[in-house]
Amino acid sequence: MVVPRAPNGARAGVRMSRPQALACARNRPGWPRSKDFLTSSWDRRRELRSTGMKEQSVQIRVPATVGNFAGVAGSTVALEGSLNVKATLRADGQVSIRYFGENGERVPRGRSNLVVRAMESALKLKAVEWTGADFEIYSSVPVGVGLGSSAAAVLAGLIVADRLFELGFDEKSLFELAAVHESRSENLQAAWFGGLRSAATEAAEGDAAPQGWFPEKFMLNVVIPHFHRLDTPFASAADKNVPGLADALGVGVAGAGVFLCGSGPAVGIIAEDLAPEAVRAVQDGFARHGLESRHVAFRPSRTGARDWNAAREAARSRASGATEPLRKPSLIPV
Repeated sequence: MVVPRAPNGARAGVRMSRPQALACARNRPGWPRSKDFLTSSWDRRRELRSTGMKEQSVQIRVPATVGNFAGVAGSTVALEGSLNVKATLRADGQVSIRYFGENGERVPRGRSNLVVRAMESALKLKAVEWTGADFEIYSSVPVGVGLGSSAAAVLAGLIVADRLFELGFDEKSLFELAAVHESRSENLQAAWFGGLRSAATEAAEGDAAPQGWFPEKFMLNVVIPHFHRLDTPFASAADKNVPGLADALGVGVAGAGVFLCGSGPAVGIIAEDLAPEAVRAVQDGFARHGLESRHVAFRPSRTGARDWNAAREAARSRASGATEPLRKPSLIPV
């Protein structure tokens, strides 16, 4: 019997040793000539096995939020726009970040990234060794303009850590640890539970139904100025006091509410029938000071990261055909 051979001379269907595989990789047309390509993936699998881990990844979705909603300090609403994070474990202690979204130049690509910092703080609290991870981060809202990107990043990092390492956080632990990175508790509450949240009543209401709600067709209109000093991961709060902001906030359109979104410099507009006029007036306020701006609109979200990720995990279980959860459930109900 003649054993068929692959084009590179190896016998088809025969399990090869690592040196044989490396040799075949070097000789195979179209493959990298360096052995690093195969060595890195091989070593990664071996190191993961040696630490008792499997190659795992999770995907997490957290809503954007708008603080200072309607000009009321301590009031925050969740939006349907979101931060989406996919994290895949690696065993060499390194971190890589790929970011997809507007204002990407403002997002750190290393350990100073807020998603990574939050994840590392969770692991440190539980005395779990950091093994590194690859992150893919997708944001449907601009970063650093007052739309809750910081709160979303903190929650995403904590949920990623809890899912990958089964840390067993409950909601109390989640919020206590999140507060280390994000001081505005109403932003965290809105991003987690969804709906409209207030710092004044969150302690009493907990995860009760969101306070009030909006008409079915309600849209929050937002005008975002472009200011070059914000295009860095190290922009300060003072940099957000952009030229024309006072004029934009001071426009007078009867029947329209204009307010600063969170820490700014985005400007929110609440106007049912006069939205186009109010948007133009706010944009004109920036234009008089030489700043371009753009208009976006968001729907509010009744639900937040808790429910969004619970639905995602349930879908994964159904897709895998599992009758039990894919892993021991966390105390965080996601």
